[in-house]
Amino acid sequence: MSAPISLLLDVDTVHAIARGGHSSRAFAWSSDAPDAMVDAVRAAYGAPSGITLVIGLGLLEITEPELPPLSVAARRAVIWRDADRYFPIDEPVAVACADAIAFGVSARRLESWVRAVTALGSVRAIVTAPQVAAKLVGTGARSLAAAEGERGLMRAINGRLQSVRRAMGADPARDDGTLLTATELGRAALEWAGASLADQLLDPTIERRMRASRSRRTFSIVAVAAIAVIALSWSTDRWRDSQVADVETLALALAQRAEPARLSETRGAQARTELVLLREAESRRVAPDAPLVVLAQLSRILPRDAFVQRLEWDGQSWRVEGTADNAPRLVPLIDADAHFRDVRIAASSQRFVDAGRQRESFAISFQTKRTEPSPVGPDKRGTNGTP
Repeated sequence: MSAPISLLLDVDTVHAIARGGHSSRAFAWSSDAPDAMVDAVRAAYGAPSGITLVIGLGLLEITEPELPPLSVAARRAVIWRDADRYFPIDEPVAVACADAIAFGVSARRLESWVRAVTALGSVRAIVTAPQVAAKLVGTGARSLAAAEGERGLMRAINGRLQSVRRAMGADPARDDGTLLTATELGRAALEWAGASLADQLLDPTIERRMRASRSRRTFSIVAVAAIAVIALSWSTDRWRDSQVADVETLALALAQRAEPARLSETRGAQARTELVLLREAESRRVAPDAPLVVLAQLSRILPRDAFVQRLEWDGQSWRVEGTADNAPRLVPLIDADAHFRDVRIAASSQRFVDAGRQRESFAISFQTKRTEPSPVGPDKRGTNGTP
């Protein structure tokens, strides 16, 4: 087999280039009778190992469908289903989605082209000229060959298509420096041979066929690799098995000798971890916002008739719930304590009778104040270290 090739199908010309080739060759063809050009391409390139088929802009319909955010495959499936809403084609279509732009062509016509080209070799990918051009240009605006009397204009940013349109009345033969040549597109298209099926110009039938073909190629590669591995294993000399056994014995002996040191290192690491945890626990035990410290401080300031039923902390604020004979007076009591701040009622109070006594529920939220080291100097005021 010869090197893989790309075939760029324009309105009346097929441009072919092989991997490593310097320039493309043009062959006349008719999109309605594609078989006629196959013999000419075969005479020039033999039997290629793979073919990337590029559909030129002159053979494509263009649309920018308004669809919700979907994957490329899902967008294409939606357009397949409602093709007549997006393309002026009264039959099933093959679709390629490139960013916000979709390209379509009659599935029947594409099938006839693929069937003709398959006589040359395996078709590895089917893409559109604007897709190839976007990756080739990267960022910028370039022109493409289109139908007679018009030229295609495309713009891309970072390899993503932004716009594609046809300019009527343009002379496709005139090169103003922006025209992408068939050679440039053909070389770039060879890199699309392994493109995802979701990015290709396909209809459901061709997609299933290409997916099956790729699965067969993958299976063949895996099978050949497996056979090579088995053959290599059988050809390994006996001395290698002996060397492996000796190395395994030595490794086992060294592991046994190193086991006491490994266990000692493990115990040391565990001890260091425990020391860190103990230090953290000790520092937290006396912190102003430690649970026991907060509970003890509440116990000192709350009246004897107050019963705390729940104390919780969400990482920033505390919330204490319970009952008392006079719930409203608890907020000033807690707020007056230097240990607490932002004291407020968290829920409305409910009155009830308990064993003949009128009681009230309370739910109060607050935060704790962090004590800072007292400044030392002549401007220090008071005796408790508070400036």
